Amino acid sequence: MLEPYRSLFAFFVVAWMGGLVLGKLAVRFWMQRLGRTRAWEPLQIFAPLLDLFGTWAGTLGCVALALGRQGFSLAWAGALGILAVMITATLYDRAVLMPSLDAALRRLAATEEADAADGTEKWERDWAFLWRMAVLGRWLTLILGVVALLLGLRA
Repeated sequence: MLEPYRSLFAFFVVAWMGGLVLGKLAVRFWMQRLGRTRAWEPLQIFAPLLDLFGTWAGTLGCVALALGRQGFSLAWAGALGILAVMITATLYDRAVLMPSLDAALRRLAATEEADAADGTEKWERDWAFLWRMAVLGRWLTLILGVVALLLGLRA
């Protein structure tokens, strides 16, 4: 890969990974300090912004890979493919998981107010499942980012 594009690629991927790490720390802090219900308000603003940042950083990383390529090596193709998967996972988090988490939390609050024990347990399980999916998706994106970085620097 040609220089300055290799440096640009590394910058965008490292910025995205740094944003994910800071985001994970912020989410953990908010959940521990505020609790799930009160932490959801800032998370509804922060998580989509982090997803938007990641989408743009990944796209710019793909552009840097495309402009700096010197042939079609396996490392280059792997880095480009992994970035595409990461962007897709980020878009899924924003378009599917965040609205689903919001709906599950609202249903949980409504069943708690109605004092329906069976409904509360079901929505609690649903919310926990969706939350695990979101956390796992962000961890996988972080791990894939490290792999994409290593492959892109090798390309």
